[in-house]
Amino acid sequence: MGRRLRGPNELLRRMNVSEAGALTTYHQRLLRAMESSRKCAEQAREKEQHRQAKYYDRGVRNKRSFGTGDRVWMYRPPRGPKASKFVHQWLGPMRVVEPAGYDNYLVEREDDASDRERFIAHASFLVSYYYPATLLNAAAADLEEQLEHEGAFEVQADVETPGATTNATTAPANAVVRERSTKRRVRTVVGASGTGRQDEYGVELRRRRRRNAAGQYVLEYELRPVGRRRNGAGTTSDGRRWVSAKEYERLFRDARVVEDSEIGEDV
Repeated sequence: MGRRLRGPNELLRRMNVSEAGALTTYHQRLLRAMESSRKCAEQAREKEQHRQAKYYDRGVRNKRSFGTGDRVWMYRPPRGPKASKFVHQWLGPMRVVEPAGYDNYLVEREDDASDRERFIAHASFLVSYYYPATLLNAAAADLEEQLEHEGAFEVQADVETPGATTNATTAPANAVVRERSTKRRVRTVVGASGTGRQDEYGVELRRRRRRNAAGQYVLEYELRPVGRRRNGAGTTSDGRRWVSAKEYERLFRDARVVEDSEIGEDV
């Protein structure tokens, strides 16, 4: 270290004690060289780590990262004896509450307002949830229309109005609604002048709820033209069609949804 070599005998038997002075120039230069070497070794280590990670992860997809408040789908395939390939395998939409460490996230359900169930899921089981604004507007319009229809139906649920005697050319002024009815009653209307084509009117056969492209359930009605009759085998000829709730309301307001004399009201 820049000093004269001293043997063990001299070190052990030395009696005089001298005060240590300032560091020599050689010692200071040596410390600077050691610090520079440490920095160079650290840079080389980081560079080698990045190089090895690049070749090791070259076949791996980019890791997904989610933030607090992001909306996601969670992969949760059905299990049990009733599980089938037709069951929806993605649960959501869900919102990320907070990271749970090691690429895990705490998510909360948003599709069921009564049960805000929470899960801890790995990033490999989550995908981002996107909802276009056009589909949001369409879903809002369908929901508003359905609420208006249900509100009007509830108001008339307990009201019964006497109808006039019906024949081939006359019809009652208002449709009679049974109490606690679960289906809308159709009415028999031929036209203001008492004449009209039967193909212009439809008979409601049944209803269904179908999931649209936005993932929302919409109400649809199956209509059959009045002029089409059942044959002896119990089947019907072509002419049935499914219409949306909006189109059904328009036909109902135009008095084009009628009662079939063969089937009746409780179809």
